[in-house]
Amino acid sequence: MIALAALCSCTLAQEKTAEDWIERGEELLFNGSLEESVEAFNKAIEVDPQNGEAWRYKALILRDQGEYDEAIVAFDRAIELDPQNARVKVEKAGTLMVMGRQAEALAIFDELTTEVPEDPEERLWQSSAWRSKGNVFAEQGLWNESLVAYDRAIELGLGYDEPLPLTFYGIWSNKGRVLNKLGRYEDAVEACDKVLTAYNETAGLTSPAMMLLVGEPWLWKAEALEALGRGDEASEAYERAADAFELETSAYPEIAKFWKYKADALEGMGRHEEAAASYERAVGTFEDEIEKNAESSNIWRYQWMGEALEALGRDSEAEAAYARARELGYGG
Repeated sequence: MIALAALCSCTLAQEKTAEDWIERGEELLFNGSLEESVEAFNKAIEVDPQNGEAWRYKALILRDQGEYDEAIVAFDRAIELDPQNARVKVEKAGTLMVMGRQAEALAIFDELTTEVPEDPEERLWQSSAWRSKGNVFAEQGLWNESLVAYDRAIELGLGYDEPLPLTFYGIWSNKGRVLNKLGRYEDAVEACDKVLTAYNETAGLTSPAMMLLVGEPWLWKAEALEALGRGDEASEAYERAADAFELETSAYPEIAKFWKYKADALEGMGRHEEAAASYERAVGTFEDEIEKNAESSNIWRYQWMGEALEALGRDSEAEAAYARARELGYGG
């Protein structure tokens, strides 16, 4: 409040514009002062209720605070003021996904992907929409649909920011996982190598903290190599994945999928007792996540928790988790 109060006192000397308040809100947001930044963006809206960017920022902060319904209201106002802003629509759709409202999110993505825009920046946001569509389909186990979406995201997004931008690490990595699910193991290795090569060649990405980017592609590559009978290469890839997920579970112990990934990597290395301990952590953390999130957004959590339970030999519990995933729409 002190930072905002200081700014308010300045208005006695000079009237602030909405853009001034937005700039100040951005500074506060960058410094982690979420509540104060919301007040700054609210002030921008008071000065200029037609400022779509102020509404967008307000929506993003409300989303990050878990106030999803209020965030959607603010996103809708931003879209009303700037109907052609693809960025806001993608951000709204992402919020709907967190809320478990996948059908509404997909409707937005469908709207955004009907025509290819000429503007390079707009093409990147359309690429983001395709990437998000791919994620929704993957969560539902719709592997072919997911692959089409990821390929479209790559096609639209590359060429404007070479070498491979960070946003595309996730697309290529997720594509590798989907290709594994479809039994296209050679293609999966190629997709994962795309990420790993870019990681090694990009300056500033080889610090321990940035290893968080490579756990998943190493794991998907390991699984593909194992399926291809290339055991020695698979063992090395599993070890690299396990190292990365050790960092991830230490940094983010509350995220269930990292425990599941770590367990999968350890199991691939034959370290069964350590894998079992990580599967147990995954199950408990998935249960926590399921309790906190909208039930309709938990499709993949039930499915992955079922896989962890099955690995632990808890078959009846695994089947119950799989059944719930199917009830929610899982089709894999």
